[in-house]
This record gives sequence, structure tokens and C-alpha cells, in this order.
Amino acid sequence: MSDLFEGQTMTESFKCISAGTAETFTFGFEPDKVTFYNLTDWTATAGGLPISVWIRGLTTDTDAYQQQVIDSSAGASFNFIIEGTNGFTVANTTGGVSEYRTAITGVSAADPCVVTAVAHGLTTGMQVRITDLGSEMPTARGMNEINNKHYSITVLTADTFSLQDVITGEDINSTAYTAYVIGGSVMGISRTQDFSSAFKYDPITYKLTAGTAVMGTDDDVIFIEAIRYGNRIVDLGDLA
Repeated sequence: MSDLFEGQTMTESFKCISAGTAETFTFGFEPDKVTFYNLTDWTATAGGLPISVWIRGLTTDTDAYQQQVIDSSAGASFNFIIEGTNGFTVANTTGGVSEYRTAITGVSAADPCVVTAVAHGLTTGMQVRITDLGSEMPTARGMNEINNKHYSITVLTADTFSLQDVITGEDINSTAYTAYVIGGSVMGISRTQDFSSAFKYDPITYKLTAGTAVMGTDDDVIFIEAIRYGNRIVDLGDLA
């Protein structure tokens, strides 16, 4: 996901007809809240589950907060239950290496700075963006000075290349940079977006599996609403 969208509220919605089995749904962003509306159960007999809610960070894996119809003849009669067996399961997957993105396994403190990325597939003269390094990662990965920056490259081997300034063409001298620890990614940008684009590749595909308690029975009509809050969820703690 591009960092151009940081700080913006995003929503997605889907409609489907249930097969009565668990289903996995893919989202274009990391949702903070996903609500499943079973439109069939909305007006069904007692025991129906018209609303199921998943909340990131607040819902234990497999839990679903659900609203249960008690008496279909009394539209305001509901139970609120937690489904802990066939509710929701986070099913995120990593994007892995693609044609234009390769995992970094080493960065030298040298002049010029040499990056190791096995089978990088890049060519001399390409412009690249280095990401997923620096001290802001959950565990510091080093080479803060080159993180989220553009460079031109000179290919040295199938697994290595050196970095040059995109304007002057001068070699990047990394001898005094923060020592490389682990991780990082390189992405060729010449063929993927404008040089001036503020782009950060997110290798995670966000998925959520809805269990049978959420999907209902065969032929139930389901409406799904996913939302990511622009300022995310702010934990205010205990207000007592």
C-alpha cells in the first residue's frame, strides 16, 4: 500500500451470496473494522445473526462480536454474543519478492555502498528505492541514511549493485553510515512510477477469513463493509 494514503480514512464494501461455508476476503488496505451484514437474517426468524463485527487489535483471533435476533416479531429484540469458534480469523499473507521488489540481505559500509539482494534482476542505470531499513522498524535494521531514498545503480553481479546519486552520478559513500543489521527491500522504480512519487511498497496482503457463524447458510445475501480510520485507533487508556 502506498504511503500516499497515510492519514486518510479508507473504506471498501462488497456484496456476495453465501455458500454456507467459511470464506476468505482480501482488502486493499489494513482495515481497523470489518462489519458483515447478513441481509437475509435481517428479517429472518429468531436465532438469526444479522450483524457480525471484527475490530483490529480488540478482537481475539476467531472471535466475532455478533447481534442475534431473539424474536423476529419484535424488531428490537436482540442478544449480543461473542462467537469464538467459527467467527473471524486473520489470514494476512506476505507479498514476497516480485519482479520489481527484492529482499536485501546486506549493505556495505564502504565507498561505494554496495547492496546485496539475491537475484535482484536490475540493470545498470536503473533508479531504485530502498525501503524497510532504519531505526523506525519494530527492530532496528540499520542503514538509516539510505532508507526511503532514490538512487541510481551500477550492477556488479547478479546479486549485488552499488549506489550512485541520481543527480550527480557520484558513488554513495556509506563508510560512516549506521551499520546494516538485517532486512530491507529494493524496488526498481524506472518502470513503475514517476521518480518524484512518494512510494513505499507494503508487502502484506490483508485478508480476513469469515467463519460459518458469520457467513450463515447457503444463499444468504451478505454485505461487507471495511474501514481504515485516518488517524487509526487512538488508545486513551483507563479514563477512571
